Amino acid sequence: MSKKTEVMEEVKTNHTTELIDTKAKAKEAIDTLRVQLREHLQQVEHHRTMATKAQGALEVLLQLYPEEDNSEG
Repeated sequence: MSKKTEVMEEVKTNHTTELIDTKAKAKEAIDTLRVQLREHLQQVEHHRTMATKAQGALEVLLQLYPEEDNSEG
């Protein structure tokens, strides 16, 4: 095998290895992002529920103890 052929084979092997490595990293990133998306969507629902509860509690307290108008002074 000539030196040129050896170099070309080495470049081809390195390129293939890099492609495989890139695909593996991309798959890992995709899997990680899917997990993060699922977790954040669950957090959205949790925060929405907690905001609704806080809003309801605030409305009840404001009905029981109306705020005084402090614009006079």
